[in-house]
Amino acid sequence: MKTERLTLPVVDANVDHVTAVLHLPDELTGPAVLLTHGAGGDLDGEGLVALADVLAGLGCVTVRANLAYREAGRRAAPRAETSVASFRSLWQAADGLLHAEGIHPGPVGWVVGGKSYGGRVASLAVATEPGTSDATGAQPPAAGLLFYGYPLHPPGKPDKLRVAHWPHVPVPCLFLQGDRDPFCDLDLLRQHVRKLPRRATLQVVPGGDHSLKVTGAASPDGTPRSAVRVLQDLTDPIAQWLASLHV
Repeated sequence: MKTERLTLPVVDANVDHVTAVLHLPDELTGPAVLLTHGAGGDLDGEGLVALADVLAGLGCVTVRANLAYREAGRRAAPRAETSVASFRSLWQAADGLLHAEGIHPGPVGWVVGGKSYGGRVASLAVATEPGTSDATGAQPPAAGLLFYGYPLHPPGKPDKLRVAHWPHVPVPCLFLQGDRDPFCDLDLLRQHVRKLPRRATLQVVPGGDHSLKVTGAASPDGTPRSAVRVLQDLTDPIAQWLASLHV
């Protein structure tokens, strides 16, 4: 696997490009993947890097990138809905990059998603609900959504669910969730995934927090595990989900 750091153009009021890293697998066998970061992070968060490495190891050419607000130097993320347009332009730029390099995203299209906020923005971009869809038709085809800790609700506020657009998400979804994540009550998640039109796969990490890190006290066997280790251990379930996109 090789990695290359580069910039991609975006359409945004504050920046005209974002920093990205391209992960090129030794053999391209899976879909292309675009990952962005959580609200307080950036493209170099260790969990996001680990997830990109796992995906590249499974044959997916993977792009991890900053969102426009982060590239502009803002630490506080705007409302997710306001990041959708620039995310779509980033996605188009990533697709153009691959085509320029002679890399085809594959017959099923792109998997998009990322850590927390980034995954939510991707889901809004994919949704076909009026007001969130790409009316130009220029958006690359989506094969699936990969959520690394979906922020179902703010901590301590399970009544403020972030699922209104879910009935309009037309692709399969993979949720990687910890059972100690304050942003996601798993009982509520299991209830609301029924709103997704396509199949949803939930992979629960016992003792995992919002980043899937497991402390010794929370671990079922008393062994702490870093987010990087947990994501590496999820290689097989991720591979099975990727394979299911071809069915």
